[in-house]
Amino acid sequence: MDDKLRQDILARLQRDYKFRSTSGPWMRGGRCPDCRGKELYISTEKPWVLRCGRENKCGHEWSTRDLYSELFDNWSDRHPQRPDDPHAAAKAYLRDARGLNVVKLAGAFSQENYFDRKANAGSATVRFQMPEGGWWERLIDRPHRFGKKKANIKYGYSFRGHAWQHPSLSMEDLATASEIWIAEGIFDAVALAEAFESERPGARAVSSISTNNYPAKWLEALAEAVAARGTSARRPVLVFAFDVGPAGVRYARRWVDQARQDGWTARAAQVRPDGEGTKLDWNDLHQRGMLEAEQLDAYLENGDITTAENAAEKAFLLYRRSRRAEFPLTFKSRQLWARFAAERINELIQSYGEDKTLAALSNEEKWDRAAREAVEITEIANCTFRALYFQRDAALNDSTYYLRIDFPGKQDTVKANFPGPAMAGGGEFKKRLISVAPGAIYTGSTWQLDKLMERQLDGIRTVDALYFSGYSIEHNAWMFDDIAVTDGRVVPLNDEDYFEIGKVGVKPTGATGEFAIDYDPNHADYSWWPDLYASFGPLGLVSLAYWLLSLFAEQVRRDQQSLGFLEISGEPGSGKSTLLMFLWKLVGRRHNYEGFDPASATAAGIARELVKYGNLPVVFLEGDRKKDQPSTRKFDWSELKKIYNGHSPRTRGIANGGTDTFSPPFRGALVIAQNDPIREAEEAVLERIMPLKVDKSRFSPEGKAAGNRLKRHDVEDVSHWMIAMIRQERQIIDHYHARFTHHEDRLLAHPEVQNDRLAFNHAQLAAALDCLAQAMVVDGKATISPAELNDGHQLIEQMCLAQHGALGADHPIIAQFWESFDYLDQKMTEGKSEAECAGLNHHRKQAQGLIALSMPEVEQAFAHYRMTIPGASMLELKKMLPTSKARKFIRSGQVNCRDGRNRHCWIFQCDPQTKTEGLPI
Repeated sequence: MDDKLRQDILARLQRDYKFRSTSGPWMRGGRCPDCRGKELYISTEKPWVLRCGRENKCGHEWSTRDLYSELFDNWSDRHPQRPDDPHAAAKAYLRDARGLNVVKLAGAFSQENYFDRKANAGSATVRFQMPEGGWWERLIDRPHRFGKKKANIKYGYSFRGHAWQHPSLSMEDLATASEIWIAEGIFDAVALAEAFESERPGARAVSSISTNNYPAKWLEALAEAVAARGTSARRPVLVFAFDVGPAGVRYARRWVDQARQDGWTARAAQVRPDGEGTKLDWNDLHQRGMLEAEQLDAYLENGDITTAENAAEKAFLLYRRSRRAEFPLTFKSRQLWARFAAERINELIQSYGEDKTLAALSNEEKWDRAAREAVEITEIANCTFRALYFQRDAALNDSTYYLRIDFPGKQDTVKANFPGPAMAGGGEFKKRLISVAPGAIYTGSTWQLDKLMERQLDGIRTVDALYFSGYSIEHNAWMFDDIAVTDGRVVPLNDEDYFEIGKVGVKPTGATGEFAIDYDPNHADYSWWPDLYASFGPLGLVSLAYWLLSLFAEQVRRDQQSLGFLEISGEPGSGKSTLLMFLWKLVGRRHNYEGFDPASATAAGIARELVKYGNLPVVFLEGDRKKDQPSTRKFDWSELKKIYNGHSPRTRGIANGGTDTFSPPFRGALVIAQNDPIREAEEAVLERIMPLKVDKSRFSPEGKAAGNRLKRHDVEDVSHWMIAMIRQERQIIDHYHARFTHHEDRLLAHPEVQNDRLAFNHAQLAAALDCLAQAMVVDGKATISPAELNDGHQLIEQMCLAQHGALGADHPIIAQFWESFDYLDQKMTEGKSEAECAGLNHHRKQAQGLIALSMPEVEQAFAHYRMTIPGASMLELKKMLPTSKARKFIRSGQVNCRDGRNRHCWIFQCDPQTKTEGLPI
């Protein structure tokens, strides 16, 4: 291994695992991330694999290539080409990432270059020549830029029927081999070949490139080479050594049968029987030192078990290995139980003495023959089930097992959670199984289930289960139904339904099929942008900027402690729904989703809606609420103050008989969409809002046509926008902080901006707008023009000034009340002398701007003059009057009025600047 890379790995290991001893050939005493014990160790000379020394209690191991993939990600930068070493990066990759001997591979590979025009990115490659002028190459420089494409094959070339072999090996050499292992990948074949030199002389290894490639042409050439050696020459044994997993097992069985039909002696090799267990390929095992002679024999035996022709033969092979009297096994997707009665075996052995041929067998041969005859096979389930992992939600103190259920025939595989009690009893297991898997029946006993699970749960992996989807700041990853993004890399959901994020497995249990994200790194298409701008102009641009800001809500709050709310208000038909539904499509939300109505939900429902997703907006819809209906439940906007800082919207108890509580934080951003802007809330809430007013003044035939085109976009066509944005996390966050300070200073310098919090919030939005313009680039060309960007910044400044005005203005209901009051007071005092004490204002100090109102008299006056009381009722009006700003509310209580009578009055002051302390009331 390159010394610089080795030192970088050791430094990362010491930083992350705090090893007590770092000198000598081993680093020891590191803290295990699984069992928390301090027994991690790793070789300092060959730091390929990190292991936990608690073999009985843990024994987990991790590849440093997986833990620190960024160190194994750009080989051309670490090892640039030189005239005297044109294959420097390729050699470094093979040596340091694959652990292979590049000296023995000399002449078998070359370093080439690959360029993808759509991705506008290139990479060095390790290229291997294939038969008939073809080649296969591996991309070695940040391959995540090319999506799922990790390798490349010569255009127009097909490897069907062919196999790769080291160029130093001729067909004549292979014809003399005792065995030829046919691996899936070239690196696997090279790793096996290196091991065979010392551990299995006479064996050779080749690569079929893919499991579904039966190398018929290559086998024909091999058969001819064997035949050329004479009639006494024996064909090599073919060993189909494919990777762990269903595909490797399926094709190993298929090609073993095919090879036998073609006249070959064929076997299979598997790391574990039936392709189960951790997904380690032969290259991984080579780096772990697990290709020694005894282990290779065991892998062959595992292959024999996997490809057994019938259940009895498979049971015998398992029995011969363990000598257990009874045990579970699977065959053709049915769960079976095998029993070997010692009494029956002994009876059969004794009977062999009567046959001279059988009597001549050795004791071991007699035992094997008798065991084959004595085996009893019973079916305990009409399907097979496998415990994949233990999923644990630390926040909720909840855990379950995740099982895969397979059926014979073409019935789909089912995966489901099984609670602990369902795994501990045959009856409960049977109920749970038939509930989640149609037609699946368990007929075994609890004891048989215990034995079966004892084997499956030994060393089972633990996966972190999250109660939410989206971004997890603890794992530095966005996770949705079937795709995750971390550190700019797109990570697909693995075959076991969780994401492998660094050294941990993570599963967002909130995945509900609400997202349909289709991402192609070679296809950045923002052709919808002109339609969005034609429909909504700067309004659409600023809304899109807030959507981008929401994708980084957790990072923003981590650095700045708060994130403002966006308010989108406007009259019905102004286009709010069209805008919101399209913005949701950009982040993959399906079913024309618009938002959530808090007024129609319980407090618990609102709290759950707020914490369902991380780094995504939550849209509260209040626009269609009839405010003059007293039966309507009003949402209290003051409840939202705490989520401004990311605090939990609600705390609830955990039903475990203890004192544990659950307070999930708010991880997203808030959008409030309604017909009228919020005015009834307290100032602390209004200061947290950035108002965006949508109206019909922008309407035009062109805009309508563009809006209709926006509606026709499918989620899958535009959802790549979100992935393209969050893959630029580092660039966006750095640019955001650089631009935020500029915009905050600019807004605070405006003479009409007096509120620091409003300036702070709108500076966040302005910085996000700059990040949006920087990130939406295709082929080096900006999608958002400078003029559009300037219009967006002007709108944000207008929003900030408008919210300043809202902070000093009364709610429309209160303003309407004072307008009605002035009219009634004037009407009631017309033609009356001051001595008559007419009017609604009973205060003795009217000249000093004081007002005393008797609410029953006010209500009576409204009724007498047939005027409607503003708001839903007098009760609602009384709730809002204390927030009056133009005429400040002072107190309510008994007042000695102008006419000498005492009344219970509400007292206000016309000019809030006038002091009332010491005035006689």
